[in-house]
Amino acid sequence: MFMEKITASVKVLKSDLNKIKDNALLIGFFKDKLSLGAEIKKLDNKLSNIISSFIKNNNFKGEKGEAKTIYINKDIKNIVLVGLGEENRFTLDVLSNIIADVSKKLRENSTESFSIFLDTFSNNKFKYEEVIEKTTLSSLMGLYKFREYKTKENENAKQLKQITIITNSNKNFDNELKYASIVATALNKTRDLVNTPPNIATPQYIADYVKGICKNFVSKDKIFDCKIFDEKQIEKLKMGCFLGVAQGSANKPRLVVIEYYGVSKKQKPIAIVGKGVTFDSGGLNLKPYPFILNMKDDKAGAIAAVHIIEASAKLDLPVNLVVVIPLCENMPSSTSFRPDDVLTAYNGMTVEIKNTDAEGRLILADALSYAAEFKPQAIIDIATLTGASLIALGYIGTPFLSTDGKISERIKEASKKSLEKVWEFPLWPEYEENLKSDIADLKHISEEGDAGVIMGATFLKNFVNGIPWAHIDIGTTVWSKVDKGMLVKGATGATVRLMMEMLRDWKN
Repeated sequence: MFMEKITASVKVLKSDLNKIKDNALLIGFFKDKLSLGAEIKKLDNKLSNIISSFIKNNNFKGEKGEAKTIYINKDIKNIVLVGLGEENRFTLDVLSNIIADVSKKLRENSTESFSIFLDTFSNNKFKYEEVIEKTTLSSLMGLYKFREYKTKENENAKQLKQITIITNSNKNFDNELKYASIVATALNKTRDLVNTPPNIATPQYIADYVKGICKNFVSKDKIFDCKIFDEKQIEKLKMGCFLGVAQGSANKPRLVVIEYYGVSKKQKPIAIVGKGVTFDSGGLNLKPYPFILNMKDDKAGAIAAVHIIEASAKLDLPVNLVVVIPLCENMPSSTSFRPDDVLTAYNGMTVEIKNTDAEGRLILADALSYAAEFKPQAIIDIATLTGASLIALGYIGTPFLSTDGKISERIKEASKKSLEKVWEFPLWPEYEENLKSDIADLKHISEEGDAGVIMGATFLKNFVNGIPWAHIDIGTTVWSKVDKGMLVKGATGATVRLMMEMLRDWKN
């Protein structure tokens, strides 16, 4: 099992620049606004005008993402001039991606620590608290690397150990540092487990991983509790859709239920349901190459949910949460479920199967029905549900759908604050016609193949028992093919930042 890790520690320090001792000092400049502020001038004078001379003679323009290093080899070994782009287009998103990219570059140059002169990375549009939080979070996200199975690389892996944010403010920023560090840990742990290969991260492995997390809290406080159901217990619960998907695999399913109570138990919880298909072959409707690659990421909704509730407990958020994650593999074998099978869901509805590669909505159907029995104030599910999300929004944004306007607004507001881009799709009743079956209560997909994101949510809506609900489809944003800004190649940790911002601000 993975050890909890953060690639670097971050601290905030009020200090005169002339007293800084570090491997590197980052100074930000907006495009074509390259004059030195008072404090930088003092530092420049101490260094025999090396900064101003470098800017004059080396064609530094302050373009977005531009980074040029001046070798000093004094108390400060290197000064890094960082371009922030046009000031009127500067956002926290721009800042975060620049900080993440520069952090990566410094690590690859074997830098073990650096300082950021914060005053030069803002233009008074944002509060210091926001800038410090985003700087901390983005640097830790950018420095993430999955090295678990790199035996040779691990021996000489480059590590950046310390980031110091230099500020003139007298304020205490401990809360911002704590929040950002805990969310970064949750996000990077999500990346770790999603990146873990499917021969390792089986349903039982993940159940044991969750058990380890829960022990840390149960031993301290009974506000955090965990139950794990094996295949026989799941059978007793009559979760026919979940068992149908799982029955083709030698690795048996597990149902994990975690509860966290941050306020009185009289307050209704928020339920989070995460899709946990540890490997999705497509079943008898086998996925062709290359679409079968990276199907270890089909557990990402479940893994995110686990770390969201863990981070909420670490932050003592004043909310009650229930997480329900069904864990299984979808494999082809003589015992696999088939197209034309009819499965009976936990809530008693019968479902006609049309394609075994639309398995996620089946395991979610039972998990959503189970979550509804906690009588939560809201249910939110996170799922790598459709490839149609790629057609809908590409790799940039995540589609979501909801039966409740208040939840929609919470998600949109959390999107702005977390910098995770989302877009709401409609749940028009006309789509329900496409899921009517001739022989069962429902078909689980539309045979026309249109509006894939919406059809998936339309099916799931039948299992939330009228409780306010939102469905977040991370089918595309779960994985990054690029190493740029806060993204690294591989699992993204999608929805961790989004959900933490929403839960942080949740008010009944």
